[in-house]
Amino acid sequence: MIVETGAVIPDADSYVSVAEADAYFTSRGIDAWAGATSVKESALVRATDYVEQTYDGRWKGERVSSDQSLSWPRYDVCVDGYYIPMAAIPKQLVRAVCELAVKALSSDLNPDIDKGGVKFEKVDVIETEYFENGPLNTKRPAVDGNLRGLLISNGVNAKVVRV
Repeated sequence: MIVETGAVIPDADSYVSVAEADAYFTSRGIDAWAGATSVKESALVRATDYVEQTYDGRWKGERVSSDQSLSWPRYDVCVDGYYIPMAAIPKQLVRAVCELAVKALSSDLNPDIDKGGVKFEKVDVIETEYFENGPLNTKRPAVDGNLRGLLISNGVNAKVVRV
């Protein structure tokens, strides 16, 4: 596992180190974050992959370098009136990855979604019944809440420049 620190680390594949995640879960009394370091590293990489796939194109600001392997670090990101330093990984992102990593220990963050199929079929007087589809998107309030300030809102966003 290679951790992005904000210094544009080549081939980085995680936003959070095992030590950071350990401290996060210890301070919150979450016992589910237990196991071998290699298992934790794998969970942190999968959590980072999930964030990269799910939120790609929705981040505020711009990448610092075309050479970086992950979406962060970024510049021109303002949260609650304060700019996030260009060479930093925001604490909100670290918390979100931690929340996903603990889930990744016990479940697949990106499961294949069964679109359903034929449950019953009758040929004479043609009857067909389909299985119901499950929800397409799992809601993750702890993750979405942490990332809210780092994402472009659903409304129209444009930079206003006075000339």
